[in-house]
Amino acid sequence: MHRQMSLLRDLQAIDSYIDRLRKELAQLDSGERIRVKLEQSRARMEQIKARYEQSYAAAAEQERLLQEFDQRIRQAEADLYSGRVTNPRELQLMQQEIEQAKQTREELDMQMLKMWDDLESLKKDIDASERDLQQIERFYEAHVEEYRQRKAALESEIAFHEKEREKLTQQIDPDALARYQTLRERLGGTAVAVVAQKACTVCHTLLTPYTLKRLENEDALIACESCGRLLYDPQLAQ
Repeated sequence: MHRQMSLLRDLQAIDSYIDRLRKELAQLDSGERIRVKLEQSRARMEQIKARYEQSYAAAAEQERLLQEFDQRIRQAEADLYSGRVTNPRELQLMQQEIEQAKQTREELDMQMLKMWDDLESLKKDIDASERDLQQIERFYEAHVEEYRQRKAALESEIAFHEKEREKLTQQIDPDALARYQTLRERLGGTAVAVVAQKACTVCHTLLTPYTLKRLENEDALIACESCGRLLYDPQLAQ
């Protein structure tokens, strides 16, 4: 039975290693947080672009209104100096209307200048947003590639050791294997405890002389009286 315990000890080493690999696989960062940040950055850029388009359309409409005012002022001045109107009162009213139109034209022109300034600022924001987005995209792509490579490596490693495990279990007595599996499920994955300095190295309980004697003489699976794990003494295995 010492050989069976050696095989169970080897099986536990494989199982523990597979458990670590599976835990690492489950904890791999797929880049979801980066992807969310990427989507947020892309949404911000689209919002800025939409504001730019709206502002540009408003500026274009303002430009059209300025052109209309210019045309109306030119037409009004042409009428004023055409000589067709001779009534002083009418001439005075026409001149007042022209002055008011020019004043309104100046106000519209100031608004136009502010619109172009805002557009220039938005354009800079778009350029900065695009640079940030490209940087996050490159980082995300690199992260995803690293994640895929590590995931593939872990899955390959797990598959390899699962095959090794299958080969090993074929050498183990079915009853011993069943007991090992039951203990492993019940005791958090550790079914075999190494004996060192006459103690169980898992629960750190000092073994009784009776248990040590059984380990040495009996051809059976001996369990720790404290934690219930199967005891493996490397010296006896040798």
